[in-house]
Amino acid sequence: MKMKLSALMLVLVMLFSVSASALSPADFENGSLSGITRHENGLLVTDTYNKVIWHLNLGKVTRYAGAINVADISGEPIGRCIDGALDKAYFMEPWDIAPFLDGYAVSDTAAHVIRFIGKDSVLTAAGKNGSAGKSNGNGTGATFNRPTGLAADDMGNLYIADTGNGSIRMMDKNGKVTTVLSGLVEPTGLCWADGMLYIAETGRNRICRINNTKLEVIAGDTAILEDGEYIGGFANGPVSKAKFDHPQDLVVNSDGSIFVSDTGNSCIRKIADGRVTTFVAASSTTAPPIQPRGLLRANDTLIAADQFARTLLYADAAPLNFFDIPADPALAKMVIAGTERGITNGYSDHTFRPHNPITRATFSVMLSRLHAGKDGEAVIEGSTTFSDVAADAWYGSAARWACENKIVLGNDGRFLAQQGISHQQLIAMLYRYAEGQGLDVSRRASLTSYADAAQLSAYAVEPMQWAVAMGIIGANTTSLEIWKTTTRLEAMSYLVTFMDAYQI
Repeated sequence: MKMKLSALMLVLVMLFSVSASALSPADFENGSLSGITRHENGLLVTDTYNKVIWHLNLGKVTRYAGAINVADISGEPIGRCIDGALDKAYFMEPWDIAPFLDGYAVSDTAAHVIRFIGKDSVLTAAGKNGSAGKSNGNGTGATFNRPTGLAADDMGNLYIADTGNGSIRMMDKNGKVTTVLSGLVEPTGLCWADGMLYIAETGRNRICRINNTKLEVIAGDTAILEDGEYIGGFANGPVSKAKFDHPQDLVVNSDGSIFVSDTGNSCIRKIADGRVTTFVAASSTTAPPIQPRGLLRANDTLIAADQFARTLLYADAAPLNFFDIPADPALAKMVIAGTERGITNGYSDHTFRPHNPITRATFSVMLSRLHAGKDGEAVIEGSTTFSDVAADAWYGSAARWACENKIVLGNDGRFLAQQGISHQQLIAMLYRYAEGQGLDVSRRASLTSYADAAQLSAYAVEPMQWAVAMGIIGANTTSLEIWKTTTRLEAMSYLVTFMDAYQI
């Protein structure tokens, strides 16, 4: 299973009003955490390094199942697949864990089996230890090839991502194993919700579900092949254009949105309203998520197990809300949409401050974030001739990027970072960005119905005609307010409408 860490995601911070915290890695004896599920008293977490199942309750970590074996020459405990009492059994590579019957099922990946943790012991429920295969049958008469993700449905059936075989298998409560679906490329994470099975198809970098036996692709563009392998990427946007890099788990939220461990991109993504956005991402100053895998939703909290950071990440998954969100539903939707898409954030006091004016610096940053979300290979940096852009300015990289790409032309060789940006200036910058990206900017609309159209600066006439034609500026107003300083709400509305118009 090949994965890469996107350089972009290591420097781009998108917390979007999400508060995140993590337990100390030492709490899990330096383990590589993988699967996670609820326990009647806390959580159960699988550890593929120590080859055990941990129990977490009120911040205290204890070993729930599995014995830690002697270490090999690298210091890693040696895996084994031996049934027995909870504290004496051994695991080879416990990947995922899910409630099943009156206990828990565990995928022991390297042993090619499914284990069962009962009240007092661990036993092998299905598969033959050390024997990879693809045969159906009862219990240990069936065979798997590196099983990973697990999910139980409402009828007592356990679904198994048979990763090495590219299949989804099912074991009923009597231990009978059958094949549900074949032809996938390294499926891993599974989630059962609303009568459907959701799948993280890791090898093909997409998210799917089985609905009435039919496979449906929910999100992920997987058109690029290299040496027979699907190449991952990073891009937010409409589900058909979004890109993932080896996603390994997923969970469905109560509102139908889907959180995805986008492991290769070191982030957690969100699928909602036909779009993919970045929910939490790594940065140069924030450790987790580095290689997120297992996900669990507990009310309004999203919990992720991170293999490399060796910790659990907790994030607030409650719907975004601001104390001062506009009363108009359409405007409120713009604020939420723009925030979720990473264009800008709210403030720490849970306000958005929609009527605050924005500066040229702020808009350059907003536009650079839009671009970074659209293009995972983008580098927000460049050279500039502006004399007033300090190398270490908070907006510096965005200003240099905007200058090099001729989005901002400046004024007498100056960027004028703290100067408010008028409506006509913003539209002109947005037009230059669209033109530079090769988007069709040929449409024009008449401006005769706007009382102040004759006052437009020459550089802004065509951009404003384009903006009206594309619906970025509403046709039901009588003034373009060309000299008015743009507010946060107005800028957000322009950018969100632009993204929707071009399906970005």
